[in-house]
Amino acid sequence: MRLPLLFARRYLRSKKSLSVINTTATVSSVAIGVAVAAMVILLSVMNGFNSILHSIHNTTEADLVVSPAKGTFFTRESLPQEVLGTTEGVESFSFYLEESVLAEYGRKQMFATLRGVDEHYAKVVPLADSGVMWYGEWKLVHGDRRRAVVGFELDNIFADGYSVRNAALHGKLSLHALRRENISSLLPMSAIRTVRVDHAGTLSDAATELVNHLFVSLDVAEELLAAKNKASAVAVRVAEGKSIDRVQAELQKSLGEGWKVENRYQRNEALYKVMKVEKASIFLILLLVTLIATVSIIGSLVMLIIEKRNDTATLYAIGAKNAFVRKVFTLEGLLIGLRGAVWGVVGGLVVCFAQIRLGLVKMPGNTFLVENYPVEVRLADIVMIVVAVVAVNYVITKLTVRRMVPKIDKPDETRY
Repeated sequence: MRLPLLFARRYLRSKKSLSVINTTATVSSVAIGVAVAAMVILLSVMNGFNSILHSIHNTTEADLVVSPAKGTFFTRESLPQEVLGTTEGVESFSFYLEESVLAEYGRKQMFATLRGVDEHYAKVVPLADSGVMWYGEWKLVHGDRRRAVVGFELDNIFADGYSVRNAALHGKLSLHALRRENISSLLPMSAIRTVRVDHAGTLSDAATELVNHLFVSLDVAEELLAAKNKASAVAVRVAEGKSIDRVQAELQKSLGEGWKVENRYQRNEALYKVMKVEKASIFLILLLVTLIATVSIIGSLVMLIIEKRNDTATLYAIGAKNAFVRKVFTLEGLLIGLRGAVWGVVGGLVVCFAQIRLGLVKMPGNTFLVENYPVEVRLADIVMIVVAVVAVNYVITKLTVRRMVPKIDKPDETRY
């Protein structure tokens, strides 16, 4: 391998009789480099968005959620709470009741997801301490006043782009839900239950999955939904340093088939799958572009093989095998492609780190999430890109050399 590589490196760096050969080889490397740089940059941006998504869910969702395998609500006594309390790794847990309701402020109405939480919820999902409170405070009960924390979208619609902070001064939020029983066809309005709450605070748009949520105390939700002593799920916080997967498996084993225990990924499985599919699609599309760029190596190899026919005849004359000559030109094509891949990786990394440090490209519009396009470089992506490009380059080079250097039995039968 060392001798064919020596010949290939010499051919790559030496001056050819036709300058177009050098130019074509350089253009091929540049084309591959541009495609590789694009792959590095775009995959790193996808990694950045994926990391932001994970960080948001880590902030606004519980580590684990226990819910009934069938049905929407369950009575709190039906869940063996001693299992939650004695399972190793469970730090705290909280019951919550969730349902869609109609929220009204003034003359504006909007469907929202109501989540009634107990007093332990702030310990399980510390929204108040995670930096996602845009205005107000996480205090759902203040004396005899019942209050609500609303998502950013609700705040924005109710206040026409201004904070709904004045709602606590000039009016209340009205929450409407359908009764689940004792509905009279003669009195249709009796089918609707209504409660009124003060505004306690607003979550920022960083809590993307909670933008249309409305948090109230559990007793308010029970009254509105006529679901006394019931819950939709239990949010579980895993102690720091403990494995979430291990605690999940232990809880599932202890609770049995009547309950399902889900982690953040499972509760947002569709979203994470979409992110993975998008990343894979970008990779395949850019790999196709790289394939097209790699095809340009064919021209460089063809011209080089024709120019070096005298050198090839000499090699045959001194006893070189056909496989040796093919290996020389195959390595030549690989070096051209590898040179472009290295240029692309270096160029892509320079752009990525410049974006991380300087924030060259801003996010369009106004957002509270990030100001610049997020970038996260991962070694696994770099290795995957280089391996894929080298593999494609190898196949094209091998086919070209096999066609241009046909297998022969005697040295004097060489032909081009």
